[in-house]
Amino acid sequence: MLHLNNRDAFDAFAAAKRTKIATVQPQSQPQNQSQSLNQSQPQPSLQIQSVNSLQSVSANSPLPIIDIVWKVLVYDKHGQDIISPLLKVNELRECGVTVHMPLTSDRQPIPDVPAVYFVSPTRESISRIAEVRFFFILCIKVVELEIPNQDLTKNLYESYYLNFTYSISRNLLEELAAAAIATNASVQIAQVYDQYLNFISLEDRFFSLNLSESYKLLNDATSSDSVIESVTENIVNALFSVVATMGAIPIISCPRGNAAANVATKLDQRIRDHIMNSRNNNLFSESSSLPPPLSHSGSGAVSSRPVLIILDRNLDLGTMLSHTWSYSTLVHDLLDMKLNRVVIETEEKGKKIKKSFDIDANDFFWLKNSGNPFPQVAEDVNVEINRYKKDVDDVTRSSGAASLEDMDPNANAETLKYALTALPELTDRKRTLDMHMNIAAQLFAVIGGRKLDAFFAIEEALGKQTKTTILEALRDKEKGTPEDKLRLFLVYFLAQDDIPKEDLSVYEDALREVGCSMGPLTYLKGVKSFIKMAAATAGGGSGGSGSSGTGGQGSSSMGGEFFGKLGKFVEGSGVSGGIENLITGFKDLLPSRKDLASTNIVQSIMEGNSAGTSAEDYLYFDPKASRGASSSSGITMGKSSSKLGGGFNGSSSGSSPASSKIAYQQAIVFVVGGGNYLEYQNLQDYAQRSQQKKRITYGSTEIVTAHEFLAQIEALGSR
Repeated sequence: MLHLNNRDAFDAFAAAKRTKIATVQPQSQPQNQSQSLNQSQPQPSLQIQSVNSLQSVSANSPLPIIDIVWKVLVYDKHGQDIISPLLKVNELRECGVTVHMPLTSDRQPIPDVPAVYFVSPTRESISRIAEVRFFFILCIKVVELEIPNQDLTKNLYESYYLNFTYSISRNLLEELAAAAIATNASVQIAQVYDQYLNFISLEDRFFSLNLSESYKLLNDATSSDSVIESVTENIVNALFSVVATMGAIPIISCPRGNAAANVATKLDQRIRDHIMNSRNNNLFSESSSLPPPLSHSGSGAVSSRPVLIILDRNLDLGTMLSHTWSYSTLVHDLLDMKLNRVVIETEEKGKKIKKSFDIDANDFFWLKNSGNPFPQVAEDVNVEINRYKKDVDDVTRSSGAASLEDMDPNANAETLKYALTALPELTDRKRTLDMHMNIAAQLFAVIGGRKLDAFFAIEEALGKQTKTTILEALRDKEKGTPEDKLRLFLVYFLAQDDIPKEDLSVYEDALREVGCSMGPLTYLKGVKSFIKMAAATAGGGSGGSGSSGTGGQGSSSMGGEFFGKLGKFVEGSGVSGGIENLITGFKDLLPSRKDLASTNIVQSIMEGNSAGTSAEDYLYFDPKASRGASSSSGITMGKSSSKLGGGFNGSSSGSSPASSKIAYQQAIVFVVGGGNYLEYQNLQDYAQRSQQKKRITYGSTEIVTAHEFLAQIEALGSR
């Protein structure tokens, strides 16, 4: 048994194998221009797989073209989740990855091949890589526990390139060094990297931390301090990875005294520590010694730095429960999209089969239509199909063939060159359109079967609803599931200032009659009571918060060849009245433009207009400014004093804005406790319609469906 009391042995190992520890350096960006997360994250992802010459991989030329070295990729569950939305199997193969396997799988030796590991820096991961011994004291006997099947002990690969999703602790690095030296495998560990990629990039400006049941954990009165602290540290580690990947030190803004304030305080300290301790290896592209740069536009100052706005989910619970009408929100809510993968059930030759589809970052149809109202999307499928057919006809006509399959390989060179150039793009476009036709058809079936358009229409006009209309919707046996009716009432309940006890009792009876659980309503009653009490204590509420609703805009007329193709599918799914009636009901059902509460807050902060809004009392942190002193950004130090939200003691130091108003062109909006596609799309709509286009990146502890969020508040309300 080797004891690492000899610091020289460890330091020699660390110097030889960890090199810097070799962190990924983000590329410097021009002022007021920033890469999206999807543009930034694949760069280090590819770099960790490119063992070839270990050269940097540029954004313009992402794949090395020289001396491809075939290699094995080994990942844990979190590493797999990070990679899967970014890289397809064929892209891994182009990087030289011929085999990719989970860390926990029973892997056979491939002694002549290097292995690239992409894992979390946890004790469990280290123990699978190296022979780490643990000691447990049972009564008076010391028991030694060894973890079997360590890769270094079994000499599985020629060399090892260890990439950790975030910074490995000194203790774990020492344990890894000790195990490598003990097994004579230290020379085989070629490099150890801290990658700072501890988040999942779903779209260009959309990310998730994938922390399951985060809202329940942070708002459960029975959650222990250690659980709360663990969740908070995970969030801080991941947000540090996000800002490091984007390469800029943000101004941090948050409400006072809740989970968001706790995260902001710790993240501010984490960035400060990094700046102080990593002067020669700074992850941020801007100089830490310079004050925050400002430019002036009109009467207000505009910061070239981004603002990181950390919000608490309790700000707006209705958004998590409402029925939606845009394409991406419906796909996520109704088809349970996870990590950009959609699984649908179809019937072929009398048998039900499941099909999975992956929506990637280059999906032209998704990029164009993800935020559009579903009727408009359905129409665009038809338009794209006709455009595809026309392009195919052009190619086949030039070659004299009846179809792509009938093309003559002996045709003249110019004709073949034209066809071969167009064929890959046409094939990929057909695959994309086939996928979206399947998805749209499934959405039509679900919407028609549950009459979800009726629920969406009611929620769009909540201010006009009466007790009678709500009860009619709850009691209608032809429309929706019990969960749909519960969601409708919870959104209505949250939107009302007060509901008389007698009326509330009638609503509850109606919900019980259709089989709804009362747990979520019980929990939300407590939330509303707490908010009222907090507002009374503060001497009244502040304005500026928007009502929960759905984003989107546009107009559409339904029809075309696509709907004829859908008819058989939808009628076979049990939708009464056929496709024509379904389409007729969808024609004029388009969402009104509404800003959600989170969008209102982001707008007031980014435009320097927080006075008189709910963001007026927000805390501000500048990790580049000296503590206790005003910075040139117009931010002065202050103190928070309130306590909000379950599970957190909200006391924290912070700052509050001075008289000069700072505007921002870039923002990272992060919600502690869960988010969804509706909130993301609503923020993007605001960014696009601004006079000066904003760049807003949105993320959350997890991206959850209404069903999943209901389950969390059900658990909280049933305690």
